[in-house]
Amino acid sequence: MYKKNIIFFLPNFSYGGAGNSILNICKYLNKKKYKIFVLSINKNFYKNELSKYCQEVVEINAVSTLLSLNKIRNYLKKFNKNETVIISNINYANALFVIYFKIIYKFKLILIERTPLQELFTYFSFKDFIKKLFVKFIIKFFYNKADEVIANSKKTANDFTKFTKKKCQYVYPLTLKKIGHYKRKKLNREEVINCMTISRLSKEKNLIEILSAMKNLNNKRIFFNIVGDGDEKNNLNRYIRENKIKSKIFNYSEKKKYKLFNICKLYICSSYFEGFPNAIVEALNNNIPILSSNNYGGINEILLNNKGGETYKVGNKHDLINKINKVLNNYEYYTKKTFLAKKKLNRFTNNNIKKYEKIIDQV
Repeated sequence: MYKKNIIFFLPNFSYGGAGNSILNICKYLNKKKYKIFVLSINKNFYKNELSKYCQEVVEINAVSTLLSLNKIRNYLKKFNKNETVIISNINYANALFVIYFKIIYKFKLILIERTPLQELFTYFSFKDFIKKLFVKFIIKFFYNKADEVIANSKKTANDFTKFTKKKCQYVYPLTLKKIGHYKRKKLNREEVINCMTISRLSKEKNLIEILSAMKNLNNKRIFFNIVGDGDEKNNLNRYIRENKIKSKIFNYSEKKKYKLFNICKLYICSSYFEGFPNAIVEALNNNIPILSSNNYGGINEILLNNKGGETYKVGNKHDLINKINKVLNNYEYYTKKTFLAKKKLNRFTNNNIKKYEKIIDQV
């Protein structure tokens, strides 16, 4: 039996939910059925790990996705189109790929949407506005040319179906290998209260909102741990220093992540938008109560519409402060909420690989 070629493309393969999700798909896809290739623009954070499961992990030297298209086209010349499926990830890459590789060059193409549609209606500059306007235009009028469109949450799938008039399926990420044992966290009010987040340090993650809240909290025993890297790191460190906030930024490592999971009492997510926050699922699996911005995407599915955690209105620092106090002052109640959410985490395990394989085989 010949093997199908599966080619994943993610432009920015830095540490984060998208990269980690693709790593897990590559890890669990049936190697007897598929040969797997991964392409990224410049450095791939997961290259060493991906190399264990892929035929090739290629880092394309280019300034942007647009300027990488011809290099990707040259790379794809060695593949038989009838035996190959390209899987593009993230909306702006998907927009370019559906025109260039599906409409022009006739490859089989699956698009995976990893951020909610609302991201394209949130702007951080005029340049960002123009870029997202262009992406929205292509999504609305050309996504129906793709063989399949997959989202990582039911909410995102429904939103893209309405916007594009093309049926968008959803498959939850393969975040967990197994569900951990439940051990309720206890809050000792005499010790430091460690809180945490795991995040790419970029504007859309809105970490400045948590730091501003920490600055204004009356509870001075709270220490906020940030795990991640990104363009905003220097700005965040400067804000921490200048305002004397009890907070520290750590470079990501599995060891550091699980060390903090063991000691932290509250996980906070402040993003303007999240497709599917894998780190929240991991925090729940490690028995940590969750406080998250109402950031569209899959958050309500993970937190069972607030039955399994707490949300606050993104952009409202005062609401965040109130909710932090609410969780810490009613901690036993929120550990019970954590248990409810954890009972439903079997939706986010590696068993979901069967759904991906079914879609790939149909294409």
